[in-house]
Amino acid sequence: MKINKLNNKELEIWLSLARTVGPVKFFSVLRACGSLDEVLKYLNKLTNKDYGIQSAKEEIKNAEEIGAKIIPTCNPDYPDILRNISGCPPVITTLGDVSLLSREIIAIIGGHNSSMNGRNFANKLALDLSEAGFVIVSGLAKGIDTAANSVIYKNHPTIAVTASGIDVVYPRENLDLYKRITELPFATKPKSQYFPQRNRIISGLSPGVVVIEASKNSGSLITADFALNQGREVFAVSGFPLDSRFDDIIESIRFSLPPQQKSLFDVEHCSINQKQEKLQQAKSVIVDHINSVPVDIDELILASGLSTNITLMALLELELENKIERSPGNKISLIF
Repeated sequence: MKINKLNNKELEIWLSLARTVGPVKFFSVLRACGSLDEVLKYLNKLTNKDYGIQSAKEEIKNAEEIGAKIIPTCNPDYPDILRNISGCPPVITTLGDVSLLSREIIAIIGGHNSSMNGRNFANKLALDLSEAGFVIVSGLAKGIDTAANSVIYKNHPTIAVTASGIDVVYPRENLDLYKRITELPFATKPKSQYFPQRNRIISGLSPGVVVIEASKNSGSLITADFALNQGREVFAVSGFPLDSRFDDIIESIRFSLPPQQKSLFDVEHCSINQKQEKLQQAKSVIVDHINSVPVDIDELILASGLSTNITLMALLELELENKIERSPGNKISLIF
């Protein structure tokens, strides 16, 4: 495919065809027609299409009004890694810094009903990778996705791929994480059939996908399947996420943690009684350091002097005892 920018008329034709046929047929039609002028003739002959040039003009205008950008596959801004997957989107619509698409990207995805440990691990891994120069991509869903995308609060850019139009925030509670990319038309509401489409883009953008606490038949496993079919690396985090096996993730994506961060992957070896005693002490320390005002977990670890391991286990117990609650942005607070 020749890489070049389209003028307004060409983009209108390209977008009209993209909204009329699916990705596979799109490129078949494009090859058969040989030029966008011939594509326009093809579109004019269709009697069953409900999206024409005028609709394309309106979509382009609506996107421009909110600062979004519609990027066809032939545009230089379209990521090469996504362009080379089977059935790549003929167009993607972006909102935010398009240059992120040309950087090294790692996907972190997982279950909506994830544990606190899993969410903390996702956030910490996303932060470590971001500080190493990677851009995190996820799906803006609840649970693991939100934890991964939340590195934006640490001033690290992130990409969120959604199953809705660029102007539709879903879920609504993630409005503040609203930096995203989509292939769907403007104002499209989320539907179940759009999520697999989104998932293939998440894996398509990244050479590696980390799956954390995905339940059986979940969308995360669909993403993992896409990743395998696309020749990507897939890392599964199914159990307790802080054991030494997860050095493999870092090693496989050729990333060395700074010395002060390596404690994340250390496992404490002690008897059950010793561990329980340490947990009880850690819980007391944590309760002494927090109140009803949400505090960042990383700041809590720093202020308390506790290890990451013991802090996360203590927080999990406190959450199960209904003594603390979690807030957006990887924060926790006491329940009075």
